Amino acid sequence: EVLQERLERWGRALELYVWLGGGGAADAIGAGGAGAVAEGGDGSGGGRSTALKKKGGQIDLLTLLEKLCEGCSGEEELSEALSQASQMCTALVDETSVAVRDCTEDAADAEDAYHIRLEAHSILSRRAVQSAEAVEEQFRTNGRAALKIGQQLEMAEAKRRQCESAAVLIRRWWTMENLAEQEATSGEEIRVDEEVRGAIPSSAGRMDPLYTKPENGLEAAKALKMLRTVVKQRSSTPSGALVDKQSTRRFELTSGLIERTSKALESRLLSSFSGIYTRGGTYDFSSPESAGRTGRLDWVALRELAEALTYFDNGRSLHKRYVQMVVFSRFPEFTATKNKKARGGGGNDDNEDANEEEFDMDATRSKLSSLFHRVCEVCTAEFQLIAHVFSSSAESMPLGGGTYDTLAMDAVTLRVARALLQRVISDPRSGLQARIDDILATIDRRGDFDAGAKKLDTFVIIHEKAAVLFSLLKDAAREHLLPKSVSEGDSSSAAAHNRAVSSLLQFLTTQEIALSEGHRRGYLNLELRMLHHECCANLDNIGARLSRPIQVAPDPLISAAGRAGGGPSGSGATVYQAPLMPLDKGGLKKMGFTTLLNGPLKQSVLRQPLINATDSLARARLMFGGSQSGTGGDADATARVITAVYSQMCTFYGQSYLFPIVESLGEMLNPSAPSTPPSLPFKEDSPPHDLGVDGSFWVGVERIHSAAKAFDRELWAEQRAGSVRVFEILVGTRNHTCLSQAKERRVRFFQDLEERGEAAILRALDTLSVHIQWILVAGGESMLATGGSRLLHSVTGKGSGPYAVPSGSTLDTTNSPAVKSLTYCLRAQFVHTQAALTSGSLSAFWTALSMRLYDILVARLLQHYYISTVGAVILSRDVEALRSVAMLAGRNHSHWDNLRELLTLFMTPPDSLRTILVGPEGDVNSGKGLFGRAGRDQSLVFMSRRVDYRVKTNQG
Repeated sequence: EVLQERLERWGRALELYVWLGGGGAADAIGAGGAGAVAEGGDGSGGGRSTALKKKGGQIDLLTLLEKLCEGCSGEEELSEALSQASQMCTALVDETSVAVRDCTEDAADAEDAYHIRLEAHSILSRRAVQSAEAVEEQFRTNGRAALKIGQQLEMAEAKRRQCESAAVLIRRWWTMENLAEQEATSGEEIRVDEEVRGAIPSSAGRMDPLYTKPENGLEAAKALKMLRTVVKQRSSTPSGALVDKQSTRRFELTSGLIERTSKALESRLLSSFSGIYTRGGTYDFSSPESAGRTGRLDWVALRELAEALTYFDNGRSLHKRYVQMVVFSRFPEFTATKNKKARGGGGNDDNEDANEEEFDMDATRSKLSSLFHRVCEVCTAEFQLIAHVFSSSAESMPLGGGTYDTLAMDAVTLRVARALLQRVISDPRSGLQARIDDILATIDRRGDFDAGAKKLDTFVIIHEKAAVLFSLLKDAAREHLLPKSVSEGDSSSAAAHNRAVSSLLQFLTTQEIALSEGHRRGYLNLELRMLHHECCANLDNIGARLSRPIQVAPDPLISAAGRAGGGPSGSGATVYQAPLMPLDKGGLKKMGFTTLLNGPLKQSVLRQPLINATDSLARARLMFGGSQSGTGGDADATARVITAVYSQMCTFYGQSYLFPIVESLGEMLNPSAPSTPPSLPFKEDSPPHDLGVDGSFWVGVERIHSAAKAFDRELWAEQRAGSVRVFEILVGTRNHTCLSQAKERRVRFFQDLEERGEAAILRALDTLSVHIQWILVAGGESMLATGGSRLLHSVTGKGSGPYAVPSGSTLDTTNSPAVKSLTYCLRAQFVHTQAALTSGSLSAFWTALSMRLYDILVARLLQHYYISTVGAVILSRDVEALRSVAMLAGRNHSHWDNLRELLTLFMTPPDSLRTILVGPEGDVNSGKGLFGRAGRDQSLVFMSRRVDYRVKTNQG
């Protein structure tokens, strides 16, 4: 029984191995072992199962056989177990084979059924495609036939309408021909004007009611246009078309009556249009029903009349009449000015002069503001009226009704709006331009420079107002020049409208340019003239004398601005070129330093031209715009004008103002010493001697330098962001040509000023050098000649000089009087120089002065003086004093150090000279000693100025 149970469990494990791939067999065996233990077995099966699980729980068929054999204790038991296991395997194989065959058969049946359904669907799809192709072919065949039938019907309808129109036209022609025949036969002229105007009742009239009743105006206009077309075509045919003279006579009579009727009907329609518009009312375009209300303008009736009048010369008479009514009814300022000119005569001159004297800038600004506001307000309202009244295209609308023809509508509205704007803005007698010219002429009649300044301000105001006006007009044209019925239409209508409005905007831009160019031309000349006048008047007010005007070659930068001012190509030479009027140098030199500082070099006087120039730059930028953040004007024109103003200021501030002053400062210095020697020593409690260079000279140099920096800071202003000065404006215009020209002009201004400043400072250096020699040589030697100090007379018969002091003399003073006085004066001069010059200029100037002082002292020592041992002590102290003064500024003062070493030659005993000259080794070529440091020749020359120096000769 145990074996049988184990075989059953092993069979189940085999089934699990087959179905689960061997993974579940170990679990089944483990369960069998556990069951055997539970039933009292030895539990070996459970232990093996645990061992299998530890190995991973995966076994193969050989493992199952091992499991089966492990439980058999004898051969018979093993043989029986294997036999039953073989049977189990055979049965399991048979069962699996049967299952596989069943599955294969089921799959084949399913595949056959799927193929059958797929074939059925394919057949159905092919039949559906064939049916669709048949329907499509039938649709194409029948559609082409229907299209041909439709085209034939449309053609037939068009021919029918043409026949009806021809029949109506023939009847109306016959009517007019009969009336013309009756008029010719009876000899009584038909009063066409009276009948059409309604002065004669229809019952008593002879004409067709179509032309006499007001409600038939549109139909009558269409009929008359067709009749005129017939007359025009007949007139253009060869003369032989009508050979019958009677027919020709009837045709001429009929055409004459048609022409008279057309003029009468056009006159009646124009009168009706004028009456409705003159009656006025509030503009209300919200709905056609609102047009008939009390106090509202009946724009619907105006549109009907405008549509009828379009058949008379395309409405030109209506457009002209409408523009005249707008001007006379909406702009009384224009008509009042025109009437005043027409009534003008010699009797009002006194009143005009009084008005000129009472010219008020604020009143002019207010008048211009109200005028421009009135133009903008009226044109905006009339744009809406034009869009609703003149937008119906009567020319292209068919008799049976129709819609707006966008192209014809845009042509009419554009033509009317353009005529209105041209009349209001550019009319030479009574338009906006004429009114502005009158205001400017009123200023010009005064003829003084104050009026010129006011005219400049007026130019700027006009330009600002005009820019705002045209901007508002462009916005109004975009917004109002189209009825809502069209603006809500298809995209093609909107595109055609946009093209028409763009054309009108271009026209407005042209008008703005035309209005601005003339003013810009006058402004530019006046701006340059007034800027030059104000700058010259600033100098004249302080009593400075200007030279006679000097005509110089035209400035190319100013000539180029002529194109920006509205002149034609090549007209830049007509731009105002300021003459050169420099300060008179003779008058400047007569002023003296003090008067010069309180006059032309006064801070407020130096600053005033810069204030005038900045005002000019601001006005020019407003007039021409064109910067990145400007008003959007012509950037190139702005660049040329700004460059012209800057160039003129460089010319004035340099050649007319600062250059003559700098040259005069230099010429006022006298580079020659007094003929009499100074009285030394100078008293230190009294003001020091100026050494020929007054302290005011350096104050003037400092003010000129400050003025040049202020000129660059206030006008060029490269480092000042947001200053809106020359550099920033030119960078904003992106005109690299003008920017490079202005930079070159700026560099040339400062180069010229620097050259003249250097010449003046060199003259001051020469003057100081001459006076230094005057004090050192003339002053020092004069004391020796007069026997002033015992330290300054020579007792040797060989030579003289202030340093040939005999041995054993006492030293009463630290320095010689000449050096003491000179250092006192130089220190005082240094204070003025330091305040006037920059650190670099001061260093160069003082270094040059140091070398000149050194040259004067050394030249005098080596050529005229002898030095004793006691005198060498005084000389050393003098050199130290001069060196301390020379080293107040500058860096290259090595020449003083060499001189200090060379002075040891005068204080050394004769026995030690060889050591000092060639070094302790005594070798001349060793490069040591003074020969190596100062040079052999220079050392020997200095040694030759010793008092005890002797030259050995053959005679001893």
